[in-house]
Amino acid sequence: MPTLEDGRVAVEQGNLQQARLIFEAILQETPRSEEAWMGLAEVLTDADDKRICYENVLKINKNNRAAREALRNLEPQENPSVAQLGQRPPPREGEDEEFDSDDEEGEVPVPAPYIDDSDVSEGGPPTIALIFVGLLLSVVVFALGGGLAFFVLTSLTSS
Repeated sequence: MPTLEDGRVAVEQGNLQQARLIFEAILQETPRSEEAWMGLAEVLTDADDKRICYENVLKINKNNRAAREALRNLEPQENPSVAQLGQRPPPREGEDEEFDSDDEEGEVPVPAPYIDDSDVSEGGPPTIALIFVGLLLSVVVFALGGGLAFFVLTSLTSS
């Protein structure tokens, strides 16, 4: 069975795929290994996968500062457009949940994906108004363009 040291050596040698396989093998045997979850997060490239690893570490040990800091660094930076509107994105759920000891031995729960359940119908009337304005503008532009084309064609043929 591979060891944490084998995974660290693979990371140092730049063999991230091998390191990933080693850490995943360790987690198959000992899913509550904080070090293996941290090592796996280090070699993953997808932010959501990294987030799952750090959240699993915090479910095992809610006092792990390295995981908490890494999770904080994964948080998306505030979008300047949203900041100008004075709105805030919805908060993420359950980042501080404790590890549930009632789970089966050897099984670490994976957090549920974030689902935005905000009411879609909030922007109803303004959306309809925008569609109406867009249609009206397209009719005006079409009419002006057609009139201009007619004027040009008739002036060319009458000369």
